[in-house]
Amino acid sequence: MAKVIDIKCPTCSAPLQITPGAQQVTCKYCGGTSVIDRGGAAKPAGGGTVVQVPKPNTAPFVLAGVIGALAVAGTAATLALNTASVDLPAIATPGAPATAAKSGAAAPADKLRFGDQPMLADVDGDGTINVVGKVDQTGDPHTIAAFNGRDGALLWQTEPLTKDAQDGSAKRAIVHGRVLSIDGLGKVQAYELRTGTPAWSTLLGEKAQRICAGEALIVVETADEVRHGLDPASGKKQTLDKKTPCTPVYSSDEEETPGYKMIGWWEFDKHRLGKNEVDGLSAHSALIPADPEAPRFVLGSRDKGTSVAMVGAVAKRDVLWKNVVPGVDPLTTTVNVTTQQAAYSDGRLVIPYNMKDSGEGVRMACFDAKTGTRLWDVQVHKHSQVSSGLAITADDVFYATWTELYVLSLKTGELRFRLGKGF
Repeated sequence: MAKVIDIKCPTCSAPLQITPGAQQVTCKYCGGTSVIDRGGAAKPAGGGTVVQVPKPNTAPFVLAGVIGALAVAGTAATLALNTASVDLPAIATPGAPATAAKSGAAAPADKLRFGDQPMLADVDGDGTINVVGKVDQTGDPHTIAAFNGRDGALLWQTEPLTKDAQDGSAKRAIVHGRVLSIDGLGKVQAYELRTGTPAWSTLLGEKAQRICAGEALIVVETADEVRHGLDPASGKKQTLDKKTPCTPVYSSDEEETPGYKMIGWWEFDKHRLGKNEVDGLSAHSALIPADPEAPRFVLGSRDKGTSVAMVGAVAKRDVLWKNVVPGVDPLTTTVNVTTQQAAYSDGRLVIPYNMKDSGEGVRMACFDAKTGTRLWDVQVHKHSQVSSGLAITADDVFYATWTELYVLSLKTGELRFRLGKGF
């Protein structure tokens, strides 16, 4: 079978797919046309651009060298991280179709690393809320994968993400039946939510800042304060007014999610909150539910004595309750008020907290939102205290570290399943 070669566009750096025997190629992002040079020093008329493609007889050696280098790098990384070696279903090569696992396939384990804000959706239409996020194996490119929300079985896995789609400025979201991956250059790749197969791609021309849902439209706000409307079926673009209604979606940004948003102290005035709203609590952030009848929750630390994580609930200007977050001896814990997390659903508030001894990992507390009664307090893990994000449904809590995903029952705190490898 003829091999399609991936080369970058010399004008906009987008990927170009070049078929054997082609004399020129047109970029689907910027529309620029380039002459293909296969070693003959091609010169386009009018000073156009040229892309160089390896000669057919040298390509196998180039490919072999690349594979060898990746193998060495992967081996070194594996030894350095001391990870276990448990196989994961094969990751597709760049440009290949996405792979889809059959429902009920065994969940991949140790070698897989889940390091993303968990994004939630009923992927396969069976009524179960599933989890989607960026994953990788040691030494391999990142992909996006979907897992069954009941047992962690792999549902599908995309082709490898480009380098720019893996960096810190890249964003991901689930909107109107599409999984979006927007890289640091503003290139959008949409995948089918049900299968993980590529649907369409387009170029924004600027970095994405926020992704939300308009009426039958995907809305992307970019760094230049422009709102782009994207048709979920085709990706066709239209510029929107800044006042176009836009609702939160599950995305790689944990500050805003369906049901609530997290704000910093600098936004307190907008929500009629004060840093010292709750006596004895120095607030640094707050969780604001979408339900206007629900309490608002301020997070911070004890304002006197040893710094200990605290939470308080406020309705209008009335303080409903306050409590220390830890359910264990508070002096055995630690708090960084700039990284506190919380999630709210079905009248329950969950808050993870770190142990002072890093080897003791992370615990999580759950409170009744109206009364402040502690419903449960459990050990999540005894690994790295770096968190990638927190999400919640009426049944489950999804907590991600930089390499693992833990799914706990919201009602009891019992661990349902775990994905990944702890360090």
